[in-house]
Amino acid sequence: MDILLTKLADILVSLYTPFHILALIVGFVFVISGITDLYFDLISLGSKLRRLLIGKNWPRLTLERLEAREQQRIAIFIAAWHEEDVIAQTLKNATETIRYKNYDIFVGTYPNDPDTQREVDKVASNNPHVHKVVTPENGPTNKASNLNHVFQALLDYESDQNTFYDIILMHDSEDVIHPYSLLVYNYLIPRKEMIQIPVFPMALPLSKVTHWTYADEFAENHTKILYVREITGGFVPSAGVGTAFTKRAFQLLALEREEVFSPNTLTEDYQLGLRMNMHGMKAAFVNVKIPSPQTKQTGKRRASDWVATRAVFPTDFKRAVKQKTRWNIGIVLQGWENIGWKGSLAVKWNLFQDRKALITSPVNFLAYFVFIYYLVYSLINKLTLSSMPVLIPDGSLLSITVLIGTIFMIWRSINRAYAVNMVYGFWPAVTSIPRAVWGNIINFFAITRAVTQYIVNKFRKQKVVWDKTSHEFPGGVTEEGRAATEGMHDSENNMGDYLNKLNYRNIIRLFKQRMENTSKQEKVKLLEGITREHGEILFPHFIQYINDPSWEIRAAVCRTLSYLRLKQGIPQLKRAASDTDWIVRSNAVRALGKLGDVGERVLLNLLYSEDRYARDAARTVLEQQGFLDRHLHELKSSNPTQNDRALNFFKTLAYAGESELAKEILEELRPSRIMNPPRSKLRGIPISFFPCQDDLSCEEMPSFDYNEVLI
Repeated sequence: MDILLTKLADILVSLYTPFHILALIVGFVFVISGITDLYFDLISLGSKLRRLLIGKNWPRLTLERLEAREQQRIAIFIAAWHEEDVIAQTLKNATETIRYKNYDIFVGTYPNDPDTQREVDKVASNNPHVHKVVTPENGPTNKASNLNHVFQALLDYESDQNTFYDIILMHDSEDVIHPYSLLVYNYLIPRKEMIQIPVFPMALPLSKVTHWTYADEFAENHTKILYVREITGGFVPSAGVGTAFTKRAFQLLALEREEVFSPNTLTEDYQLGLRMNMHGMKAAFVNVKIPSPQTKQTGKRRASDWVATRAVFPTDFKRAVKQKTRWNIGIVLQGWENIGWKGSLAVKWNLFQDRKALITSPVNFLAYFVFIYYLVYSLINKLTLSSMPVLIPDGSLLSITVLIGTIFMIWRSINRAYAVNMVYGFWPAVTSIPRAVWGNIINFFAITRAVTQYIVNKFRKQKVVWDKTSHEFPGGVTEEGRAATEGMHDSENNMGDYLNKLNYRNIIRLFKQRMENTSKQEKVKLLEGITREHGEILFPHFIQYINDPSWEIRAAVCRTLSYLRLKQGIPQLKRAASDTDWIVRSNAVRALGKLGDVGERVLLNLLYSEDRYARDAARTVLEQQGFLDRHLHELKSSNPTQNDRALNFFKTLAYAGESELAKEILEELRPSRIMNPPRSKLRGIPISFFPCQDDLSCEEMPSFDYNEVLI
């Protein structure tokens, strides 16, 4: 036995130098990576401290506010290739649980994938919200190509149906869409061009260790890292799911390259977020909670309270490596090749954080061999009588790096466990610490496979194709979805049936009486319950409430005018466009946008207002509610009057409204006729072909942190 121990000691001593060098490399990488990660931790702590000290006075985002804003039209894109096992369940769950009405789902399928088409057709036949798109090419091509065809199908659908979408939302075929998520997008867009909500893996049994490694990573990244990237001026990458964009952003990107999604990458969503940042478009990562009815009753926290996209991630090693290989190729390697290191210093810092996996993943894996060597070396050193060199001399460079690296490792484990506890609870947080070992092993094989595939594909000059992972769906309507849809109502019908039984005089008397003697919530229901049949006669009696002290009532009046399309409300709507409350202002300009040419004239005049909030709101409506599309057709018209009218529209929108999309259209179509006067000279000057009205102003909006927890 002693002889065996002596021989083993000799072997370990002979390996001392290479393992000493390897330990130094691992230590240096741990220290550098730990310092870069600490930056995000400190910014996050500072942000939480700021909210604790001064955030008490910030307005809180509530479900009531979310539902008070008029619903914009949302198109949900899903790319599907051999998703016959999950797509029907996903669509069924979405259409039964989403707490939103004004949306449609467009599913991109392939001619050579009849099984997926069949499943989509089953749902579409019974649900008008679902539309099947068949690409002209056989699959799999890649996801970007599929989505580009879906976007073109959307434009064709808009032209055929004479309806226009404001928001485009991205999801995968296995996603569980949160019932309230569309309300969040609707509330924050168009103040932001892109909204990303968290993606959280489903809370499966803890025995599904591979799946839970995803939960650990996403919990930390999507409760802290992405938020810090936003507030520090970096870019918010699209996760490809739970990401909403303004349609105008897609149109602008399409004008730039003729394609919205880049087909030369496996992570088209990641590059899309980066391209938007380089165009100066604002993006936000939004972390909010909305307690479900059960939570309010019991007082207990539920994972479903987070407004987040959920899915079942790979539960076995092979599928996990395959999926992360695709992510590494797209984000790290193709991102480096296609985009390089463009952008501001903050963006470059984010790119470094994303691409350092090329180094950290192999080093994390090698660190386990160093650790095993250290344990065996220490054990043999105690058991054998032979003299062995000191493994880590006191005061040496290695001892310093080991100490600092160990501190960072413990700190990282605590941070990740804290994030997991916030989303999933205590035991998932505790087990996240040992799970990190398995996660690092998966990441090592994924980055190794990614580099190998990338080099081989480059050498063979192969086209980028869709290397998709097979998916699972939890099955059935989700519990949080069922809870969210309980109590949904159609407020527009609250009064209609009852008022139909009365004559006009009694209708007016009853309406006035109920408005004067009821609660704020009932007033809102009464206003939103006015039908088109009674709108004209009740107008003189409800329009006064557009000046009510309560923002809820002012917002409801604007929504009612939007539904009724009453032109006599234009003066009040124009004033409401400068309201200090975002929802009132937004509802007002959307109402103006439904009044045809007259509403267009008012919106164009608002572009000259000194009130920047009114200008921004008016510009959005002019870009997205069909005006831009109609004038695009007029630009190409042979009728000189229509042509000049359209050109003036785009000039006004581009230079008074500072619309990048309008500027790009003018540059593409008629660059020789563009006038480019400074904005300061344009503002306040009457538009020759529209009557200019008085300028309006409003008070500064209070600061609002949309990452505050919803109550």
